[in-house]
Amino acid sequence: MDKRARIIDFHSHLLPAIDDGSKDIAMSLEILQETRRQKVRKIVATPHFYPEEMSLSRFLEKRERAVEEVLSVLDSSTCPRVFLGAETGYFRGIGDSDEISQLTIVGTNTILVEMPFRPWSEATVEDIISLSMQRGLNVVLAHIERYRTFFSDRTMDRLLSSGIYIQSNAEFFLDKEKEKDAMDMLSSDRIHILGSDVHNTGQRRQRIGEARDKIRETLGEETMERILETSRFLLSGALSIDEI
Repeated sequence: MDKRARIIDFHSHLLPAIDDGSKDIAMSLEILQETRRQKVRKIVATPHFYPEEMSLSRFLEKRERAVEEVLSVLDSSTCPRVFLGAETGYFRGIGDSDEISQLTIVGTNTILVEMPFRPWSEATVEDIISLSMQRGLNVVLAHIERYRTFFSDRTMDRLLSSGIYIQSNAEFFLDKEKEKDAMDMLSSDRIHILGSDVHNTGQRRQRIGEARDKIRETLGEETMERILETSRFLLSGALSIDEI
């Protein structure tokens, strides 16, 4: 039996027909089975939630229906355990929102936030810090590599010192031009957890197993153990979709 540290996929769009991810339940099942083939036993479903496009109640209804579809085909022998959250698009005042707790990974205080694709203002940074410091949430910033031109090192240091967690996508570690940067960020504790951000079975397929192997080869087992320890902490208390 392989005793090496496993990886938990914290970011995926496997739920069918809810966002720009899986188009139907057949594709969702393919994603789940491929995830398990890559020796990943736990995955968090994080469909996009953009409050400017859809009400929270409508999103939760759609998400529940998508989960019911997944449950109808879920097989524990060929699929990983699935946990339920959201990729919440940043909105002004997110730090003061009374509804934000409904978007955490079910059973936890952990929330995945997609930041704006523009330079981050002071108000934006304060909003995110407020989620962590005032609301008591474990705030995870999604796919940090996509925002590299939108924040300074000083801003990153400020977020980290405020207890913000950083997620990176598998592809960041598999791009030959970006691999060194990815490894440097991970080794300096500027990336804490990984996600596949899988959307389909084509160009945005599941590759987290490849990233895990690359990290292990480059930085060693100790780094993988650190990622797993943080992942387990952030998922502590989570209920899988068949337990909700």
